[in-house]
Amino acid sequence: MYNGEHMKLKDVLRQYDEQSLYFYARDLGIKTVKDILPEELYEIMVERILCDHLIEKRLSILDDQTYQVFMQVLRDEEIKEKDNLFLERLLDYDLIVFEGDELFVVEEVKEIFLNLQDKSSFQLERLQKVWLLQCQQVVTHYWGECSIEQFQKLLCLKECFREDVDIQALLQDLPIAEVQIAVKDNMVYWRSLPNSAMLKEYRESQKRFDYYLPTVEEVEILFEYDYDIQQEGIQRLKTILLSNQLKEEEVDQLLHEVWNDLSYGLDYEGIYKRCLEKTRLLATDLPITLLKEIDRNCRKFIYRGHTYLETIN
Repeated sequence: MYNGEHMKLKDVLRQYDEQSLYFYARDLGIKTVKDILPEELYEIMVERILCDHLIEKRLSILDDQTYQVFMQVLRDEEIKEKDNLFLERLLDYDLIVFEGDELFVVEEVKEIFLNLQDKSSFQLERLQKVWLLQCQQVVTHYWGECSIEQFQKLLCLKECFREDVDIQALLQDLPIAEVQIAVKDNMVYWRSLPNSAMLKEYRESQKRFDYYLPTVEEVEILFEYDYDIQQEGIQRLKTILLSNQLKEEEVDQLLHEVWNDLSYGLDYEGIYKRCLEKTRLLATDLPITLLKEIDRNCRKFIYRGHTYLETIN
């Protein structure tokens, strides 16, 4: 039914450089990796990957677009350049592999997937896990922490979730590297927050505000780009930067930095100076009033996701 060479997980591991392989093995809980011969290490790693059901976990967090690209590779269909981002995600998860210039689904992955794909429970679980991963961005960018009930309100914006879903169980069934939130004492919190020196200050500033509840589209955009690309000021800043011969990749990185720094409460005047230094633009090309406007319309951690303008109206 499907074309492709028989590339196995062991073949994928052989493509890792030595340091990356050791880090991967360590993440799998394999100790004294430097004392193990390469071929033996590959065997141990493959066994651990399969025993820990890592393939199933990775397949179950593919968003719809990445899932579609996975199916195209499985069917040996042509992948368009616009889908390179999703392709990279699949390569990072070791679900697909290059053999020369050709792409194939890894043999063990294919076998596991063909057993999973027709199960309705797999598709529902995939939708739930993807949405959960997207929603955790709201906790890490806007809220910091919230009650389980508040987080359930967010999850229930999509029909794949009901209020009685076990959030803790779903989190435990995700690849650990993807999880940024935790549940404790009926609270959901950003795992980095308890270690933050700013924790007390954040809590003090947040307590005057209700939680901002974003739309489904806002959550999906935040997950995909890690900043609000739709904000009007951000769009104007992007136009200015691109019109001054800056590369699109550099522009996106700078926009990401600007939005995140403002979101977490850094002073816009300092960010503005850094923008001028990085871009070598003049103040006449990039007015400080634009950064002030972006700042006033930026969804902020200290306001539980509200903008400054929303807090004064």
